[in-house]
Amino acid sequence: MFKIELHPQMRRELKDPDRFIKGMEISYWGMIITMFGVLVMLFLYFQIPEHVLHPTWILVIGFIIIGVGEYQKFKAR
Repeated sequence: MFKIELHPQMRRELKDPDRFIKGMEISYWGMIITMFGVLVMLFLYFQIPEHVLHPTWILVIGFIIIGVGEYQKFKAR
């Protein structure tokens, strides 16, 4: 879904530019999932306030996915 292109000078500096791009895509998906969890919590805050913390697992999954993407970016440098 994301079209990520690196500048040529950055491509030359990286060990594995394709892995770096894949790590960025994974990080973006993790951010989208985390923000979805925040929106669900916001909706629940106004509709059913006592259940506002139930979608916390969505946030945890999003942060884990972000961590995996950042690790791939780290290994590609």
